[in-house]
Amino acid sequence: MVTEGILETLTVDDLQEQHKAYARIIGIENMVKLSEIFGGSSFYIPKKQELVKNRVFRAISEEYDGTNIRELCMKYDVAESTVYKVVKEQISRGTRKNIPGQMSFADYNI
Repeated sequence: MVTEGILETLTVDDLQEQHKAYARIIGIENMVKLSEIFGGSSFYIPKKQELVKNRVFRAISEEYDGTNIRELCMKYDVAESTVYKVVKEQISRGTRKNIPGQMSFADYNI
């Protein structure tokens, strides 16, 4: 194919204006790879907040102890409603971690 030889020597300056910014950021070689895989399709690039969303939710779930909702909101820059949604299942199952030194009803010998 004639374009293969041209692709090997392609530079950012050879690209159309709307593609140059991407190529400057990711490099011409990666731009060609994206073109090979996603060429002709719409391509959505998420905000950084969306990239880390699952990781943040997992951290909130792991760090939640039943008393630290406000701290988690501030630490991860999310609303209280978000923390409640993430830990809702833990609250309903009663599977939150005990606070160090906290006793359970099961600890009492009656």
